Amino acid sequence: MKLERLYVDIDNVAFDNRSYIDGHTLHVSKDELEKVVSSEAFSKVEISIAVPGTNTRIINIGDIVQPTIKLDDEGDTFPGVIGKMRTVGRGRSLMLRNIAVSEVVEMPVDIPSILDLSKVTVEAAYIAGYYHVTIDAFPAEGISRTVYLGSLHTASKKLARHLAGLAKACTPDETEEFTLERHNLEGLPKIAYLCDVFCHRPYTDALVYGETMGESLPIILHPNEIIDGAVLNRDYDNSTNADPTYVWQNHPIIFELYRRHGIDVNFVGVVLNNVHHTVESKLRNATMAASMVHNQLKAEGCIITKEGGGHPQIDVGLAADVLEGEYGIKTTLVLLGLSNETNAQVIFKSKYTDAIVSTGAAVVLSLPAADQVIGSSPDTRYGNPLGPMTIALRSMHGAQSQMGWTRYGAQRI
Repeated sequence: MKLERLYVDIDNVAFDNRSYIDGHTLHVSKDELEKVVSSEAFSKVEISIAVPGTNTRIINIGDIVQPTIKLDDEGDTFPGVIGKMRTVGRGRSLMLRNIAVSEVVEMPVDIPSILDLSKVTVEAAYIAGYYHVTIDAFPAEGISRTVYLGSLHTASKKLARHLAGLAKACTPDETEEFTLERHNLEGLPKIAYLCDVFCHRPYTDALVYGETMGESLPIILHPNEIIDGAVLNRDYDNSTNADPTYVWQNHPIIFELYRRHGIDVNFVGVVLNNVHHTVESKLRNATMAASMVHNQLKAEGCIITKEGGGHPQIDVGLAADVLEGEYGIKTTLVLLGLSNETNAQVIFKSKYTDAIVSTGAAVVLSLPAADQVIGSSPDTRYGNPLGPMTIALRSMHGAQSQMGWTRYGAQRI
């Protein structure tokens, strides 16, 4: 399986009477974009542009998506959600860089997130350094929360495809190829990636080809499928503990393993696994996932990550126990410290987990007052949405990644 990604860089976004790309400037028509994302679930939609490095704040942010379109057949884009069911990860995909499509949620969620684009956060978080085309969708009267969130999730994928489609006539700034088929793999250690996702109920979950992983057993995916739109974030109620779709499209561990594939490792594939509520289910999935890493992928080493808060660490520890204790497969864990800025929080005990990579801890940011606020349903925990505020970095969706898309780590002192 071979995937070719073509990138067109965007360095400015401006409103215009029609939508097109001129050089590296994206011109967008509000009326046109509002029609693309229109739905009976929405009473109205407001499209805005958020510029990095300005005192702009997006409140109650939902999913964040990189504009992309499948060039061979645009109907394959985001299969199972807005595209027809077909395996992705092959052919050609066109993507816009330095820009994201971001949802604004106008219904209550359990743990809301914000995104601040001030200079402070641009220095702290990759996601704050991009232009954001925002979809502020207001629910229609009498519409259910489930229908509203489902429509918002679909709307952002439609707009992401539409914006990328504007670049079909552009000359790519860069082209990148992804394939596991290499000729220089003999003698290199076989490394797999075990990726735990957090799916506890609808709209606090992840989708694979449009289907929730909520009750799923572990599955093997080609890494190309993951970075080409097969896996989508759909976590609205606990988004601080999950990575947005943008990160799945640019999965840092998959990208790093690809960079080293055929050089010092043999990247053999990915197992995707859901973390469950009960110990019995956790043990079942961890055992099955470890078996897939050993028996199907034939790995000698395995990297493990997780989404969610504290208890998903149990799944990580159980998988490491089986991988190392039963199969002799060396493991490396990637974890985010959740307690404070100087101490990691690990709630499992295993003699095998002696290699842990940190993606940071509970970093706190002091934000300046905002000149512009996008969104109209602020959560009182953040105070005045226009005023200065102090927040945890992980309260900004996409700013602190459990999959490694972050500027933060750990230093031995």
